[in-house]
Amino acid sequence: MEKKFIEAFEPQTADLGAAITYSTTDSRKSFSLPRPTEDSKSAPLAIESFAIDPEVYHQRMEMVEALVKKQTDQGK
Repeated sequence: MEKKFIEAFEPQTADLGAAITYSTTDSRKSFSLPRPTEDSKSAPLAIESFAIDPEVYHQRMEMVEALVKKQTDQGK
């Protein structure tokens, strides 16, 4: 069975994300992930309503309802 390794390193510069190296017994590939963009909205932590601030949950649910209404109105 061929050994495979995946390693992640801190970025070398401030404009790049983590550096990733994938290697096998025959080859190695290294690349940098893109740095996440700054966003005023944080990603949800979990699907459960208790996992985030109740006000944020309420705002996001309103956004979901608006999206569903828009898609329904467009016939999707």
